[in-house]
Amino acid sequence: MIDKERCEVGGSLVCLKASGGRHAVVFIHPASGSAASFRALQPHLRSDCSVYAFQSPGISPDRPRSIDGIAEAYLTEFLSADSRSTPLFVGWSFSGPVAVEMARLCEERGVEPAGVILLDSATHEVLGTRTTDLATEVGGLFGIDMSQSRASSVDGLLDHAAAVIAVSSDTPGLTGQDLRPFWDIYSWHQGIFDESWQAKPCAAPLLVIRARDETGWNAAPDCLGWSEVVNRPASIAWAGGTHYTMMDDSRLGDVARIIEQAIDSWAGDPGNPGDLAPHDGVAPVAKT
Repeated sequence: MIDKERCEVGGSLVCLKASGGRHAVVFIHPASGSAASFRALQPHLRSDCSVYAFQSPGISPDRPRSIDGIAEAYLTEFLSADSRSTPLFVGWSFSGPVAVEMARLCEERGVEPAGVILLDSATHEVLGTRTTDLATEVGGLFGIDMSQSRASSVDGLLDHAAAVIAVSSDTPGLTGQDLRPFWDIYSWHQGIFDESWQAKPCAAPLLVIRARDETGWNAAPDCLGWSEVVNRPASIAWAGGTHYTMMDDSRLGDVARIIEQAIDSWAGDPGNPGDLAPHDGVAPVAKT
């Protein structure tokens, strides 16, 4: 059981809110390794749930470098911190497969998760069809517009990003080398996928929240490949923004409402996320 007076639980896991409710929302960091967006999202979640977030411990030779290994380590850490709550796993981008694997391993251990929510996250097979470019990735990592950069190398793009950030944050002297560790962590996580890895199905209900303005997925199915993995139709909801901006501060309220609807529905009827009503321009859930 968690100590409600102590929210920082140590390791990679941070408790953002302790609650006496039955459920715990467990966010897993994207490739950046940062839990900052989840910290900002937490105040928008009104449900009586504990809220946790995993943040990356960085690059270490002792750290497992596989989806399976990270999922096993994170699940063990969560269950050690909170053995009482029913978890609901949420993965964004890179961590979607980690969230699905955590749910599957949870079920193997005899703990039935409430569900899995994937924030614009695809299977490995669909990820291979995605189109993007380095400038967009660097801009997405640091939350800045890189469309004016003419650089083609990572070093050049990091230099441009540092110049933009230095002006906007009033930090003169910031260089691309200062940003390099953040890019290295991002690349470390992105490089985990290889041709031999395949997602395994979990029994928990699964909801994919798609970024309505994202174009990089091309002709991928709305479920981004997950219906085939879990052998049943995945539920789909749409939120504003692109793959990189859907968790911007101005959109957190919409994402939080979809998550809360899923919590309410799954808590009332486990295994069925139901038909969620639209909120503030957010499309209702559909099955695909």
